[in-house]
Amino acid sequence: MVNLKLNWKYCLALYCITMLYASLHELVHHFVGFLVCGDWGYKTFNSFVTTCDGTPKSYIATYAGPVFSFIMMYVGAYFLKKRSSTFHNHLGFALIFAQMPAQRMSGPILGFNDELYATSRLFEGGINTQIIVTIILFAICIPPLITAFKAIKNKRRILWFLLYFLFLPYILFGPPFVLLEYLMVQKGILDEAIIGIATLFIINELFTIGLYFKVKKYINPFYKSNASI
Repeated sequence: MVNLKLNWKYCLALYCITMLYASLHELVHHFVGFLVCGDWGYKTFNSFVTTCDGTPKSYIATYAGPVFSFIMMYVGAYFLKKRSSTFHNHLGFALIFAQMPAQRMSGPILGFNDELYATSRLFEGGINTQIIVTIILFAICIPPLITAFKAIKNKRRILWFLLYFLFLPYILFGPPFVLLEYLMVQKGILDEAIIGIATLFIINELFTIGLYFKVKKYINPFYKSNASI
């Protein structure tokens, strides 16, 4: 169970988790692309290109990112069900929403996301593909979301759930992510690649990991300096 409370330290920890797992989602695309294509492609914060783009095997890399995110949602649900500590309960709750399930679920309805892109090219596209992909994504995402909803101890549980599902991770993570992508892609800042990964991406990843280890304890918003996590 989690008793939710917002403060700036908690929001900073949630930002780090969201940024970290969004970046890991992209890195999974990139590294799986290397494995299936045999050479490094190129990736920014919000896109990746493999050296075998357009071939059926390239779509393995496209699916790999969402598969990683779904696994992390279920890891989060496992932490909530295990209830080993207050820290791990809050970490599990954060992990579920750091994968931005609302974006994954709504993507095919709006005509975009990795799952729809790959499926439309492997099979006949169109409205039937959108419907099928949407149903599959809802079936995958709903169980951990139900676990998260049931774990909320606060009054007005529905409002707290909607805050995380629709707003909070996007508000914290979205502006820096969009800004970094703009600076690198549009302005060419630190866009040189190391093993196909833009330098600015690597710098941000290292910074986020370092900051995460400094502030991860605050993902429990009731953390006290003399308390164990």
